[in-house]
Parts: sequence; structure tokens; C-alpha cells
Amino acid sequence: MSIRTCYMCELEATSDEHAPPRCLFPEQKDVPDGIDYRINLITVPSCEKHNSLKSHDDEYLLHVLSGSFTSSHVGLTQFITKVHRAFEKAPSKASSFIQRYEPILLKRHTDDEWEQGAQVKVEAERLDLVLGNCARALYFHETAQKLVGPVQVITAFTMYLDAEVQANITSSVDTTKAYFASHPPKGENPDVFWYKFDEGVNTVTFFMCFYSSSEVLVMLNKREQP
Repeated sequence: MSIRTCYMCELEATSDEHAPPRCLFPEQKDVPDGIDYRINLITVPSCEKHNSLKSHDDEYLLHVLSGSFTSSHVGLTQFITKVHRAFEKAPSKASSFIQRYEPILLKRHTDDEWEQGAQVKVEAERLDLVLGNCARALYFHETAQKLVGPVQVITAFTMYLDAEVQANITSSVDTTKAYFASHPPKGENPDVFWYKFDEGVNTVTFFMCFYSSSEVLVMLNKREQP
């Protein structure tokens, strides 16, 4: 009898991990038109450590993505429903999320008018951990192989204070988008999440998109496995 092991380690799988986290997908009660965004979600076998014990990090990813300037109406719906309920239930979560808050004026590329917004300093390492593990889970879903070596995450939905760093981030994302232009997107709920990936000799590259325009680039190193 074979035993299912975790997508991230050799421990026995005790549950199924959603990739990306299930909390990103709106519940039907929160969607006015009743669309089911939770059909055919991707899951992989997981141990306790790599699933339920990181649920707070999954929730943090939801807070950042749904409230981002790049979020679509689907993401904003998540913010004013699911995230709002979480903040009401646990005000400390709201306080922690906005403790490094500053008001700011923003202008979208497609709009000439400025609008009021908020600049919140995010926990980059926390985001990178969740997004990196999401890419590892998707790779396991695609190949049934585990990749747990070094990972590099680039979040295009966040802004960097260093202009040169921001320019390099933008350039990397634009180059990757151009490379993946002919690749069909994968994912049953593209209004919430879709991804593309390519496997080279030494690196696996994932291009992921949340809520229509919040883009993430993840590179997994195949050479340096523990």
C-alpha cells in the first residue's frame, strides 16, 4: 500500500493544500451574480506543517492582494466582504495590517484623474513564502515532482521605494510576459487566478496573475535541492 506524501516534504499527507489558497476565491454568498469561483480548485497532498499551520499567511496574502491598487472588482469584493468580516471579528488583524499606513494619491494608467488611496508597507518575506509555496504546489500538480530548493519571487503588484529597483522589477515582469505571450493560461477561475509556466534545464518559471492584473513572477531553482 502506497502512502501519499506532502508536496513539500516526505511526511505523510494528512490533507489537501489548495494552490493558490482557497480563501482567495470568493464564496457564492459574496458574489452578486452568484458565480461559483470555487469550482475545480487545484489541490495537492500536504502535511499539517505545510497546510493548516500556515493559514494566517494565506489570509495575509488575501488581505494584500484583494486590497491592492491592481485588484479587480472580484478582488475588491473579497476585501469589502470576507476581509471586512475578518477585521470586524478580530480588530487586531486590521490594526496589524494598517499599522504602517500612509495616505497617498494614485493614478491608473488608463485614467487621467488622481484618486485617494493608502500606502501600506507589506511584509515581503511573508508574501514571498506563500507565493513561493504556491508555485511549488503548482509544479507538483503539473509534474508530480517536488521542488523545494531556492526560490525567487517578484511581486509586480507592490511598489518599491528605490526607483532603480522598481525599474528592474518592471523590466523583468514585462520581459516574462512577452515570453509567455503565446502560452495559454491555466486555471478554471481566471477572474481570480491563472498561471503559465515553463521548465528549463536549471529553472522552472511561473507567471501568475491574481484578480486580473496583480502579477507575480516566481523562479524555482532545480539545481540546488536539499
